[in-house]
Amino acid sequence: MQVELHRHLDLCTRPATLYELAQKSGLIAQSTGFDSFMQSVLIREPMSDLNTVLAKFVIFQKILDRPEVLERIAFEAVLDCVAEGIGAVEFRFSPGFVCEYSGLSWSDALDGFEAGMRRALRSHSDFKAGLICIASRDLGQESVERTVEFFSQHRTRFIGLDLAANECDFPCLGFEGAFREVRKWAKITVHAGEAAGPENIWAAIETLGARRIGHGISAIKDPKLMDYLAKNSICLEMCPTSNWLTRAVPSFKEHPLPRVLRAGVPVCINTDDPGIFATRLPEEVRICRDQMGLSMAEIEFCNEHARKSSFLSGI
Repeated sequence: MQVELHRHLDLCTRPATLYELAQKSGLIAQSTGFDSFMQSVLIREPMSDLNTVLAKFVIFQKILDRPEVLERIAFEAVLDCVAEGIGAVEFRFSPGFVCEYSGLSWSDALDGFEAGMRRALRSHSDFKAGLICIASRDLGQESVERTVEFFSQHRTRFIGLDLAANECDFPCLGFEGAFREVRKWAKITVHAGEAAGPENIWAAIETLGARRIGHGISAIKDPKLMDYLAKNSICLEMCPTSNWLTRAVPSFKEHPLPRVLRAGVPVCINTDDPGIFATRLPEEVRICRDQMGLSMAEIEFCNEHARKSSFLSGI
């Protein structure tokens, strides 16, 4: 069974669905062709930096204007995972990000995504899926604190908590207070070491209580950290295509995933934002095999790390 731990639900929208909803919402002209729209939306070549990539997410946010839209996106996201051969997935979304333009309440957003997942799972009872709540650091300290409170209030509906977005301008150390209580009981993963150095990974673990790290590219620069990750079974959720497109790595061949894995650090393979990066998990696996040189046994190790490190129960 294939397992994926790092897939943003709010950036899973199918291209055809995004196009349809953008037209209906008046975000693009009715005369805009599908191919030209996709050219302007999809990221297929490396951008200048992570912040430039994040700026492209706005249209994905703006279509999320009604609970029934969120339900549809979650429904289709589950079906897409099934089609990719995935048996268990951890979706994640940021209430602040999802509701930034629409005025939807955070509860409406959660209800909508859950409804879509439930509807899909009725036809795929063997499939496992759960939601991670993201606190978006670039929305500010108050928003992060509100998100942690929202997560705590709905703890039975989420499987974990994440801190994401611009880590260079908003490092992990700045959110120690917001995570002080929740880290005592929650399962936490943190985006760290994607654009910033290994010090942010240390802070994610020691200050915020992270059990897993989103991306963790810069861990390779710190032998002491690598040893700590290996000894404490802290899994790095690496996303090859995403890491290349955001310039976290200069090329697939220079991606640290093989070296990290062979050093004994748990690593898993993920898509990150398949809707905007036009990727799927089988494609990420192919990249790891054909361009990074992983053997099929090593790819299976990555999948086993995902299964063992998952916040889902019973997989």
